[in-house]
Amino acid sequence: MLSFSLLTEPWLPAINQAGQHQKISPLQLADEDIIDLAYPRADFQGAAYQFLIGLLQTTYAPEDEEEWQEVWDEGFDDQRWPQALAMVESAMQFGPEKPAFLQDFATLETDNSPISGLLIDSPGGNTLKLNKDHFVKRSYYQRICPHCAAMALFTVQTNSPAAGAGFRTSMRGGGPMTTLVMPQNAERPLWQKLWLNVIPQEKPLTAADLPLIFPWLAATRSSEKAGNSVTPENSHPLQAYWGMPRRVEIDFNQTASGNCDICGEESADLLTQIRNKNYGVQYEGWIHPLSPYRQALKEGSPLLPLKGQPGGLAYKDWLGLLLGGEDKFNRTVPAKIVREQIVTGRRVGEKTGLWCFGYDMDNAKARCWYQHRLPMVVANSVDTPALVETIELVVALASVGLSLLRQALKEAWFTTPKEAKGDFSAVDIAYWQETEGYFRTLLPHLVQDAHRQLPQTREALQRWSSAMYQHIFGIFDAQTLANPDSAQELLRILRARRRLDKEYNKQKVLKELKSLMVIGKEVQHA
Repeated sequence: MLSFSLLTEPWLPAINQAGQHQKISPLQLADEDIIDLAYPRADFQGAAYQFLIGLLQTTYAPEDEEEWQEVWDEGFDDQRWPQALAMVESAMQFGPEKPAFLQDFATLETDNSPISGLLIDSPGGNTLKLNKDHFVKRSYYQRICPHCAAMALFTVQTNSPAAGAGFRTSMRGGGPMTTLVMPQNAERPLWQKLWLNVIPQEKPLTAADLPLIFPWLAATRSSEKAGNSVTPENSHPLQAYWGMPRRVEIDFNQTASGNCDICGEESADLLTQIRNKNYGVQYEGWIHPLSPYRQALKEGSPLLPLKGQPGGLAYKDWLGLLLGGEDKFNRTVPAKIVREQIVTGRRVGEKTGLWCFGYDMDNAKARCWYQHRLPMVVANSVDTPALVETIELVVALASVGLSLLRQALKEAWFTTPKEAKGDFSAVDIAYWQETEGYFRTLLPHLVQDAHRQLPQTREALQRWSSAMYQHIFGIFDAQTLANPDSAQELLRILRARRRLDKEYNKQKVLKELKSLMVIGKEVQHA
């Protein structure tokens, strides 16, 4: 089973309504009984969703929102879906015969290396040389079944991090953040979860488009020389879903029998070796439909894809990822699919949310995988500018509170706080995680009453403000007053506490937020 079609082979682990696990092919996506994918690795799960969304977008995209709604209401056409997939059959072959899915068109004349190199979190060459593979051992992933190898190829090409001279990152850079629209009801069929992330596409797919969409169908446009980048203008916009920055070739002659080190299934064709070559496809000028972007406010600044960060996402990021946000230095642009969902207000008959995920990368080193679920709002049901104004103030006050708390802790802990050094990120991460519940309690009130005209909305804002104040001082007290060593230390702590209270209450953003509560009250009376 070293060669198979990714369209007809049951190679995708999935779960049905009864909780039973099975493997499916893309041909089975129309099955209402299949509710989710079931990969043992979180990065594979996210990548598999993107693979299937890309497949739908490429072969089955609606012409307009009306057609999108028809598919949502009625499901896939049993005859049209197989015909649509047949259009890309030549690009979906996995195995030793070229062209092969996401493998270089040419035979790579390089030395073999372990197949674990397809996994982003596997230890790199320098890590192995320095014997630093403490958490992820070099021997973890030595043998991988063909099904897992195919998804590993897609995962590494989609998230491709920096890996040495000439090894190109993905078109969204290394470890990009992905934001998918998801129904909050997890029991919804898998195809609907995917369809929420498909956007209308006026031009239908043609055979002539295939080499421009799937780069492995033709000789690699390598990047040894400058000026040979791949852009949406010199290829096809749909290549956004099928990027191939890595020149990779699996050695199908080197196999073993046993159990796959990823999924655990028994196979007589476990793959063990790959070949890599640098200077693969270099992407420039792409805006990926499934990722949010950030742009500096300086005129002429480019849009840069958001990446995973230490600590992951917090509710301070919610506004930018859903509606767009702006601070003193940058503006955040939601992913195209999110903007599509918000603007069109698609009639899906239930609440939706965002599934946000991605690696936190330090160049080639994967530090952590993060994923988060965030609620969404529908444009038709809310005054967006008013909602943005209020949430920006709420997040700004929370950010100011954290900054003042961090400074107060330094003043309480150290006799010379300005000279205090160390990593205070644990305080930041805990703060955002512990106060998220307050935000989620407040949010529905703001969404339903963006102008704060109802008394319960203003009361909710006041409760949130009080809860944040109490939480900040709860953290300060727990971190400083547990066991002071001396009266002098206690005096220093109490001075820092008084200063924290004074600085917090005189903040401009707090006064602005309080004025919004008054304005809302005045609007109601008027």
